[in-house]
Amino acid sequence: MLFLTSAILMESRPFLRGWGGRAFKTTVVSSRQLTPSTHGIVLKKPAEFSFRPVQFTFLGLKADDGLEVRPMSLASSPTRPNLEYGVRLSESTFKRAFTSLRPGDDVLVQGPFGHFVLEEERPAVFLAGGIGITPLKGMAEYASDKSLPIEVRLLYSNSSEGEIAYRSELEELEKQNPQFRVIYTLTGSGVAKGWKGHKGRIGKRQLQDVADGLDRPVYYVCGKPDMVAAMVEMLSAASVPDEDIRAEYFRGYSE
Repeated sequence: MLFLTSAILMESRPFLRGWGGRAFKTTVVSSRQLTPSTHGIVLKKPAEFSFRPVQFTFLGLKADDGLEVRPMSLASSPTRPNLEYGVRLSESTFKRAFTSLRPGDDVLVQGPFGHFVLEEERPAVFLAGGIGITPLKGMAEYASDKSLPIEVRLLYSNSSEGEIAYRSELEELEKQNPQFRVIYTLTGSGVAKGWKGHKGRIGKRQLQDVADGLDRPVYYVCGKPDMVAAMVEMLSAASVPDEDIRAEYFRGYSE
């Protein structure tokens, strides 16, 4: 097990002082590979920690050279008993520390921060690529758990069927919430012949499909910076007002 000592950080003392917010020490509940290229962890939610659906935190992990810290979007709703995070794998020190976590290990959470938050009274269209699904998964959970009276649609792009992170959780949410629908699109060259979803990168046809019948939805876009920038440009070209677009850029995607 990994233990973060008081020499590194005292609980409740922010470890990134310029950001403010409270810091919490908590423990890992579970750690698992989500897809061949992504990994997820579940943390025990500190009793006094609260957030909006769905903000980000700074996550601090003990690595060989000391404390490693990264901004991380939460992948779970505030209605759920634990905190979830997911990452795309890489050889960075932080990612290696993240994937090596085991139940009972100590981690540090500072926050919450950010304004990428679900509006509860307007239809929502989620556009995600890869592990950019994390905050949108939490928003979908929130809409279901709170029985929000809004349509929620997710258009989720991945390279292959095996890279669809949290697929079972998303499909369970579809069963629980009749107003939530997921549309998948695969961009890889070797898509199986039996695949019945969309193929290719998110484009005008997929956008029209996912937003069909919705009255002035809010669009939430999350993923790699180039993907998010392309989606924002496409939405603008489709005459979606800037005030109806929310974007979360996952910078340092492979770090």
